[in-house]
Amino acid sequence: MTRSWIPFLVFLLFQDPAALAAPPRNKGYRRSIPVVLPTPAPTPPPTPVLEWRGRVYTDQYWFTAGTRPGEFEQSSVSAWLDVSTESSSKSGLRGIVQLDAFYRDINHPDASSARLRVREAYYSYLGDGFEFRVGQQIVPWGRSDGVNPTDYFTAKDMTLLNPDDEVRRLGAPGLSMSYTPDGGASPFTLLFVFQAAYPQMRMLIPDQAIPPGIVFEKTAPAPAWFRSDSIEAGVKIAYQQSSFDLSLSAFRGRSQYSQYLFDLQSSSIRPVHPGETAVGADGSFTWDAQVFRFETALRMPDNGTREDPNFGLVQPWHWDSVIGVERPLGDDFRVQAQFLYRWHLFYPGAMAFLPVQVAVGNANALILNYQDQGNPGGTLRLAWQRDGSDFTADVFMVGYFASGESFLVRPQVGYTPFTNMKLITGADLYGGNPDRPLGALRSRSHLFFEAKYVF
Repeated sequence: MTRSWIPFLVFLLFQDPAALAAPPRNKGYRRSIPVVLPTPAPTPPPTPVLEWRGRVYTDQYWFTAGTRPGEFEQSSVSAWLDVSTESSSKSGLRGIVQLDAFYRDINHPDASSARLRVREAYYSYLGDGFEFRVGQQIVPWGRSDGVNPTDYFTAKDMTLLNPDDEVRRLGAPGLSMSYTPDGGASPFTLLFVFQAAYPQMRMLIPDQAIPPGIVFEKTAPAPAWFRSDSIEAGVKIAYQQSSFDLSLSAFRGRSQYSQYLFDLQSSSIRPVHPGETAVGADGSFTWDAQVFRFETALRMPDNGTREDPNFGLVQPWHWDSVIGVERPLGDDFRVQAQFLYRWHLFYPGAMAFLPVQVAVGNANALILNYQDQGNPGGTLRLAWQRDGSDFTADVFMVGYFASGESFLVRPQVGYTPFTNMKLITGADLYGGNPDRPLGALRSRSHLFFEAKYVF
């Protein structure tokens, strides 16, 4: 009797549940009992976790030359707080706040000051091959060391002295997007950047560059957001393989560098940031232990051609290129060398302007390094680090060679007494022809010391 139920049980087990739930076609049969499948409980969204980290450091800079040797050029204490949280597995928020307190600095040589700055604050989304960020952010482009012709979207505060040039970077409000096809598996990546306002470079201006007896404004007013004369955008297409990569880029926006003009009505020197178009490329490839890099860009300011009424007083169109190689030397050393070249497509002859305008034009040429139509240069970095040692050392040199040399030499030594603490001491030594950009900064040569704690 028991065995007679086996075929019927098999029939029930292998029936389609939808068929079991349907009404019978023959009223003479018993109605089937609907099968209700349990519905899995929805997965609760992850609870946002607030993560934070930061750094506290102090920078001390002392003049070694000029009229005030041994005096503070900058004495500061800084703190960064980096906070992030994930609203989902693919999206999140991040903010970096920077507080700087100065006993003395370049902008306030005889008084104390302080400032609070939002370095970055953005929302990000990361999907399959797609990344999106919107908000205040830093978008560095370029692969070369120190000199980056394709770095269109960030500026640097050169009046903030720090051993790490990345600390000087200034971002801007905007959005950035990147897309890699095939869910991120493709070697091609397309990048797009839009900024609502351009960042402004703050330059070290030699005292002799300012004509005496004239009101001089070092920095232009901050640009308003989303205005036609403030926005900028750029696109890059990159191709990457295991041993090489290549990218092409284009940009339209404003120059980060101020150009100075003499205002006849107010008898003052005022800074302007001209509109600019640029196209560029960068790449690298590896061969044995060598890494070769190149970066090049044609920068075309709107007022940089012979048709502009200020031509001869402002920087003309220029083509900047960097070619470099990096490789280890033995077990403890690493060397990086680069060749730099700047070529101005249009170059002025004699300038038929008022003497004060000519003086301002010469100051522009000194500050922005376009005193010659062609200007070769180079950089060299030699770094030492031994496995297991708490000490590091490196020396960086940059120089330009057209019509008289000008150079910067930066030796420094680092010591890590424990995991989160690092001490750095070194010097920035300017030299060469005082009528050239780096030689004109000889009075700003200095020694420095930094103590940094990361948490």
